[in-house]
Amino acid sequence: MHADLSLQQSPPFSVPARFLVSAPLFGLIAALVMLWHGPEMISNRWTPELLAVTHFLTLGFLAMSMLGAMMQLLPVLMGMVIPRPVFFSRLIHIPLFLGSAILGTAWLMNITQLFIIAMFLLGFSFTVFIIIATERLLRSKNRHATRGMMLLALLALFITAGMGIYLAIAYSSPEFPLARHLSNLHLSWGLVAWAGLLIMAVAYQVIPMFQITDEYPAIHQRWMGWLLFIAMLSLSLAYSLQLEILHTLSTILLAGCLLTFALTTFWVLQTRRRQIPDLTMKFWQLAMASLSALTLTWATATLLDWKLPDFLIGVLMIHGFAITTINGMMYKIIPFIIWLHLSTRNKNLRDQGERSSQVKVPHMRKIIPETAGLWQFRFHLVSLLLLILASLWPQWFFYSATLVFAVAQATLLFNLLNAVHFYKTKITELSNQQT
Repeated sequence: MHADLSLQQSPPFSVPARFLVSAPLFGLIAALVMLWHGPEMISNRWTPELLAVTHFLTLGFLAMSMLGAMMQLLPVLMGMVIPRPVFFSRLIHIPLFLGSAILGTAWLMNITQLFIIAMFLLGFSFTVFIIIATERLLRSKNRHATRGMMLLALLALFITAGMGIYLAIAYSSPEFPLARHLSNLHLSWGLVAWAGLLIMAVAYQVIPMFQITDEYPAIHQRWMGWLLFIAMLSLSLAYSLQLEILHTLSTILLAGCLLTFALTTFWVLQTRRRQIPDLTMKFWQLAMASLSALTLTWATATLLDWKLPDFLIGVLMIHGFAITTINGMMYKIIPFIIWLHLSTRNKNLRDQGERSSQVKVPHMRKIIPETAGLWQFRFHLVSLLLLILASLWPQWFFYSATLVFAVAQATLLFNLLNAVHFYKTKITELSNQQT
């Protein structure tokens, strides 16, 4: 069953918008850094440039957009009331934005003091968000599976942030021991647990709602999150105790969970009853194809003891799965909240007997024109394919892949800014008609 929607609890437009519009800016910065430093930066996973780009994408794009989406979806899906939402969103957004930028700069310029500043800002942002969101979720009367998945995702975010702070301190202080295996766990907890669990939780709601499909099977919704979280705990134990057999089994279980989610999502999308072509569905399909390719490749390499290029794994997980999913959801979330806020204002005017002051609210599909979104999807798809090739033959494909990725991120930023401009224009029109 869907969680009951509480549209009246929707926060002001600026609350999610500031996060979602910031995300492609960091994607564009990451692409420019890659263009500047060239294919040598992906020669191994520990180059400062690749570490900077990874965190521009995981913090600046993924965490930024996921926190923004949660600030919109938690009140609507869970019926939560976020106290002073505009102030709260600024309190989270500003240190997250600055911390993400400063952390990437710390690696690029090798300034150890910047690691401490970045960790303070990011630690503050994540701590405040986790405390408020967890407290509100625990108080929520909604007992849908999405609630439990979001709580597990927040716990995964807490673990990810804790490991990140430890690693940043180790990078900035030669006296502090640097445990390399924690880097693998930090990445896994962030991408597989935090991002994966949150995307699953949101998918259970937004795919049936917006795509008009059947719901995910009840057993999937009830147990998939717990299985994935237990697999991550098992993987952490395997790293700590250096148990190879437990590491292999944990990896296979994780891959099985992710592959099951991908295949189930493909099946759910096949039950779609709306015949109109949908841009967001293309992003979902691409994301699930990337996740399927990643899990099959990852599990096979683990079983056969193959060495996969680290950059290939990152491309499939970060770009192919996580960024693709969020990119597609942006084309639903931004138009939906614009349509919702403008429609609510019109309703209030009708209730006050001021019908002449209403503004025309277009269909959601026209707030961001389908053609503009489709071109951005094409750039995104081509950049993914080229980045996969660049992971195998960097000298041939790195620059073209990075350039197309920059174009894709710039186009997404342009589309979102156009939508924000549309909203502000309509709000100004409403204000002028009422005066």
